[in-house]
Amino acid sequence: MKLVRQFLINGVILTVTSVTMRLLTVVFNVYITDKIGAAGVGLFSLIMSVYTFAVTFATSGIYLSATRLVSQQIVKNSGAGVKRAMRSCILYALIFGAAAMILLLVFSGHIASSWLGDIRALRSLRILALSLPPLAVSNALSGYFSAVRRVVKNAVTNILEQFIRIFLTATLLVCVSGGGIEAATVAIVTGTLISEFLAFAVSLILYLFDIRKVKNMTAPPSSGISGRLIRMAVPIAVSSYIRSALLTIEHILIPKGLVKNGASSEEALSSYGVISGMVFPVIFFPMAFLTAFTGLLVPEVTRYKETDSRRSIEYVTSRIMKITVIFSVGVAGLFAYYSQTLGMLLYDSAEAGKYIRVFAVLIPVMYIDNTTDAILKGLGEQVASMRYNIIDAFVSVVLVFFLLPPFGIKGYVVVIYVSEILNAALSVRKLFSCVKVKGCFINTLILPAICMTGAACLTRLLFGLLNGLYIMQLTAMLTGAVICVTLYYSFLRLFSCVTAEDEKWFLSIFRRKKKNKANKTVKT
Repeated sequence: MKLVRQFLINGVILTVTSVTMRLLTVVFNVYITDKIGAAGVGLFSLIMSVYTFAVTFATSGIYLSATRLVSQQIVKNSGAGVKRAMRSCILYALIFGAAAMILLLVFSGHIASSWLGDIRALRSLRILALSLPPLAVSNALSGYFSAVRRVVKNAVTNILEQFIRIFLTATLLVCVSGGGIEAATVAIVTGTLISEFLAFAVSLILYLFDIRKVKNMTAPPSSGISGRLIRMAVPIAVSSYIRSALLTIEHILIPKGLVKNGASSEEALSSYGVISGMVFPVIFFPMAFLTAFTGLLVPEVTRYKETDSRRSIEYVTSRIMKITVIFSVGVAGLFAYYSQTLGMLLYDSAEAGKYIRVFAVLIPVMYIDNTTDAILKGLGEQVASMRYNIIDAFVSVVLVFFLLPPFGIKGYVVVIYVSEILNAALSVRKLFSCVKVKGCFINTLILPAICMTGAACLTRLLFGLLNGLYIMQLTAMLTGAVICVTLYYSFLRLFSCVTAEDEKWFLSIFRRKKKNKANKTVKT
């Protein structure tokens, strides 16, 4: 219980950080959209799809490998093993980061002209290439901080990087105002480049101070750590390459498929930009509440597996899956209910609101898949997880190729639905074959959906009765959301989806922490 309590407290710290960062990102996306328009967002999204593949090659599975290697050495109480593992991980990251940078610099011209079909992407790709080596090493250091449970240090680095990126990008966009889409995208990626270098510097300084703390761990290191790193990272890396390449191909094919459907090049970029650059950041924003916990699941589940604590694995998995389902169903209900309001408030776009509602139904599927993948990685099933991701990406590419020319943007919506459901179904099936998850399907999924539907209907009825009152749109949305969430939780308690035992368990985490602090004060 002590480890579970520490896990959840660290999760709360990272949740606050993650939510703050996601909120800043959404606000900043609104700012960027206003500055460069939907077509500019579409071009930027295409550039980032190529950059994402380059990042995948640069990192080559190093975050997960560093987390698991360091966790294993901590279980063995080997400080020398931790240091040796990190030296191997940093060298690995430098090699792949430098290789990725060189490749992107050499082929950026061909990628911009032939792959993307837009030479305006050339300068942005070359600037982003320079960020790959420091980004790769930062991933290795981030894996170390996750393994040693120094979540605050990861949080500080991430927040600092985000603030620097936003400040620099906003400043540079003002400087290039009126320069067109190409100048705007160059300004955005330049902010990204500088922020990555500064974040790397901060991470390295924090790591150099933190690594001294392992000197009290006196056990000898495991043999063959470098070989273990290669065996662990290479399968992850190869599968990541394949999936990332398929995703990049998919994103390149989307605007081309829309053009074949009859849209102009700018219209295609605009439609693609609305979904990828405007709608999805909003859809994924609430996942910040879960991402912190799922990130911590990897080292925790790894430790439980190393010590053969199957009951602990089942306990943590059941609790986190239950929280994920209840939370994601609530978010889906709120987004479906307030989709049009969100679209107009954030982007002044009815089209964005329409697609927020369309994809709100998929939110539980997306969030459950994210949590499931984290648990599978902690169990050492990362190869299976990546295999499912590759299958999903391959199916998406095939569907995009065949569905977009005849059906246009509606075909793209179908592709996303098929892709997300397929991936989640395969991952959950694998998880249930590895871990016995407590709770029946009706209590964990169907009843929360009924509770959220009832809460939304009652909220709509209440606001219908108050329709004569003048309430600002934002105020009405926030007030309604609070009422809806309150009703949702009340219904969850009424139908025993959340029990008094669940509440007591969650509150005890913080009460015990407070009690421990009080005891230390008395002893002092």
